[in-house]
Amino acid sequence: MYNLIEVIGIRVENCTNCHQCIAVCPVKICSDGSGDAVKFNNNLCIGCGRCIEACIKSHGGVIEKSARFAIDDAPQFAANLHEKNIIALIAPSAQGNFDLQKLITALKLLGVKEVFDVSLGAEITVACYHDAIQNKQVKTPLIAQPCPAVVKYIELHHPHLIEYLAPVGSPVHNLAVYIKSLHPDAELAFISPCLAKRREFQDSGLIKYNVIYQSILKILQDNNIDLDSLEDGQFDNIVPAGIATKFSAPGGLKESYLYHYPETPASSIAKIGGSVIYGDYLVELENSIENGSSHLPLIVDILSCENGCNMGPGCINKSLAKVEYSVNRRAEIETGDEKTNQQLIDFLSDVTKKLDFQYQCYEDISQHNQLRIPSDSELQKIYIEMHKLEEKDFRNCAACGYNSCYQMALAVFNGLNKAQNCHLYQEKELRIEQLALRSLHYELSNVFDTMSDGVIVLDNQGRVSQYNPAALNITGYSDDALIGIHVVDLFSGKAPYTLKLLQTGQPFYDKEILLDAKHRQIHATASGKPIFDEFNRVNGVTIILRPIAQVHQLVNTLTGAQASFTFDCIIGEDKQLKKSVKLGMMAGTNDSNVLLQAESGTGKEVFAQAIHNHSLRKNGPFVALNCAALPRELISSELFGYAEGAFTGARRGGRPGKFEFANGGTLLLDEIGDMPLEQQATLLRAIQEKAILRVGSNTLIKVDVRIIAATNQDLLSLVEQGRFRADLYYRLNVINIFISPLRERRKDIELLFQHFLKEMAPKFNRHITRIEPTVIKCLENYDWPGNVRELQNVVERILLVAENDQVTIEHLPREIASAAIGYASKTRDSLPEVNINTPILSNRNARKLYALEQEKQRIIRALNMHGGNVTQASVELDISRNTLYRKMKTLNIRN
Repeated sequence: MYNLIEVIGIRVENCTNCHQCIAVCPVKICSDGSGDAVKFNNNLCIGCGRCIEACIKSHGGVIEKSARFAIDDAPQFAANLHEKNIIALIAPSAQGNFDLQKLITALKLLGVKEVFDVSLGAEITVACYHDAIQNKQVKTPLIAQPCPAVVKYIELHHPHLIEYLAPVGSPVHNLAVYIKSLHPDAELAFISPCLAKRREFQDSGLIKYNVIYQSILKILQDNNIDLDSLEDGQFDNIVPAGIATKFSAPGGLKESYLYHYPETPASSIAKIGGSVIYGDYLVELENSIENGSSHLPLIVDILSCENGCNMGPGCINKSLAKVEYSVNRRAEIETGDEKTNQQLIDFLSDVTKKLDFQYQCYEDISQHNQLRIPSDSELQKIYIEMHKLEEKDFRNCAACGYNSCYQMALAVFNGLNKAQNCHLYQEKELRIEQLALRSLHYELSNVFDTMSDGVIVLDNQGRVSQYNPAALNITGYSDDALIGIHVVDLFSGKAPYTLKLLQTGQPFYDKEILLDAKHRQIHATASGKPIFDEFNRVNGVTIILRPIAQVHQLVNTLTGAQASFTFDCIIGEDKQLKKSVKLGMMAGTNDSNVLLQAESGTGKEVFAQAIHNHSLRKNGPFVALNCAALPRELISSELFGYAEGAFTGARRGGRPGKFEFANGGTLLLDEIGDMPLEQQATLLRAIQEKAILRVGSNTLIKVDVRIIAATNQDLLSLVEQGRFRADLYYRLNVINIFISPLRERRKDIELLFQHFLKEMAPKFNRHITRIEPTVIKCLENYDWPGNVRELQNVVERILLVAENDQVTIEHLPREIASAAIGYASKTRDSLPEVNINTPILSNRNARKLYALEQEKQRIIRALNMHGGNVTQASVELDISRNTLYRKMKTLNIRN
């Protein structure tokens, strides 16, 4: 099973999903950016280490914060130093990262038995390449393979180039072959900056440990070894390396090859390094080989890192100038002695004949590099998901880590990324979110500003930090003055619920408070909810303020406590009525108390509402209370309200009374004569002091109420009888208005009848076209004990029973229909004898009148027969006594 050893690790918790790792990755498809952290497929990773460097850089150069880190064999190496016979092989790039001689000494102090220079292995590699080319044992162009990352990339992406990979081992491989021939039982450790070498050793099995420079430095520090304090050591090589000490630099192979074999044209060796390898070069090389190009090189000197192995991912010195100087200076020294150079030549000639340096551990793994290709429709769907709708949206900006929008879409299609990581997607989503937030902010601000309730926001110290316009209107403060006020000062020195909320986060609802407004104290309700920060700590409070007067006004509006009648609604031409209306209008120009005296049904409440609507209080509430309709014990609580716990069954939080509901408006006290004496005293005090006490409370509540009292009794007589307080009577009787009963203004009856008929007909889907004159005569002759209210009810009855849109006498109640006869009885001793055939009885209505008269005569005869005894007369007539009494009243029969 294909399974590569790990060379790169990931700390998911440190990943910021910046996609820099994808951007620098030559493979791309090994990375999976579809989640919250970018992960990767180890079997598709070539181990170049670019992602580690990019990740460290994105975290400010702090290795510990990086999500990517190198994996080597340092722990096993350190553990086995004193247990095993370990020989260290040091890469040529070490000279740019350490003081090389002191590093040799340090390694031996750690327990390494011998230390060899891999530059010597590089010399073997160059010699083997030359022999293979001369003997035509290789295909050209020969692709050098000192870099395992490049080899793995070719195996994954360019399997057709595998046969061109050098069949000779890398410098460290070749040196390991030589060292193993000398010390077959030794364990070899490679000290280098290269992560991918660990995989090369997995294939060959020659080298036990791959330890990068960063790890070796940490091991030295852990063992308290100070390099600067050590003496210089020497490699254990038989001969020193020569020009191949530059092998770690870009073009190091080319320079070494031309140094040893100067007859070779320099143009025949291609020097390639860095990201260009993965971008275009290998593709072009493969195409050139396939097309038989005449410009093919003899050797391809190729390294993955931009500046060669000298700046590899495991290096600790990133100063290019210092590295180049160190490498070049050492090469000058190593090649300066002719005798040493000859010894090296002799060594290479001997060792290449005795040992086998062949390397064939290459494998075609391209089958693991398979991507599904989307169809045009599938691709278009992904583009739409990425918000790529226009040509300008295809930026190929590489911000996502891919070189083109197509590559990103390909990754999304294969589940290796998500559309949300597209830079354009993020921009457009941000714009959409900004527009949504702006719209939401506008909506919430509009709600905040248009709320009729006052809203104030307190900080965690209890001081006002924000407010809405309603809060300013309620408190009367200016913008600057309200900011910073402490809630205790705002709430008249008492804010227990708010302070508790700030401490515990416990909300409260509809608590009554006294609000210290700018110019006066305001009775209000307050509700509070906590504001929490990201740590679920109380960071402030939102307070909703509702003035009690505003609440009462709303309640009055919703419950119909508004005056709808005006003086225009009072119908009539009666002089006394007009006088009363004029007096009512005068009452509307001031706030004096009014006493309305009239029989029931005459329209006392209509008058009261008209006075209210004619006054400056017309925009305030109009509240009516019928004193006769309430039990004695409930009058006080209805008028003045009650506090919580005032009596058994009292509502939690208490309840305001009619005075509070009427605050700023008018209170009508109907049937005032029926108010008990003990409540009269309390009422008088409330009127005088313009303040009330709720039942069970000692908090005085200021009220501004205009009183209109109404009665159908003679209050002065009640005062004389001791049933009504004189002081209250005189307090109420400032403006006395008498409303005439309907029987005293008979000329208004027809006007009212026509008015009610017109007003109520649409309700019953009626259109009255004709009214018999006899109907009006009956109405005018009736005494109307129920006054206007009774007339209104009669009209409703007529509209219910009338047929053919005509009103006749038969549609009237019997007592009213007989009113004509009763009226005639009052004005004449008796009706004239009526003949059934006379014109007056020629219609149905006349016959009805005749029948009523006949019934009246029968009752009179029965009463006369039994000497006025109603019981015996009812037996005679075969009706109940109550029915007889009712008929006697209707027909105006006096016993």
